[in-house]
Amino acid sequence: MSDVPGAAGGDKRAIPWKLVLWVAIALYALLFLLLNDDKQSVDFVFFTINTRLPWLILLSMALGAALAIIGPRWWRSRNR
Repeated sequence: MSDVPGAAGGDKRAIPWKLVLWVAIALYALLFLLLNDDKQSVDFVFFTINTRLPWLILLSMALGAALAIIGPRWWRSRNR
């Protein structure tokens, strides 16, 4: 047994580590949005938009996730 308060699983007063992790991630995301307010120009094939840097990063992440999900499915169906 440990003498450290909150070390035991039954201590109801201990702060859950998942809550601490989510609060840290939320604070990091908030700081990311507040500190990266530069405007960037994005040239698509038929139009151009001016957007803030965080939205550009989120758009890139969403496109990458979509390709990571759709790409293997398309490749498997093509090989059948």
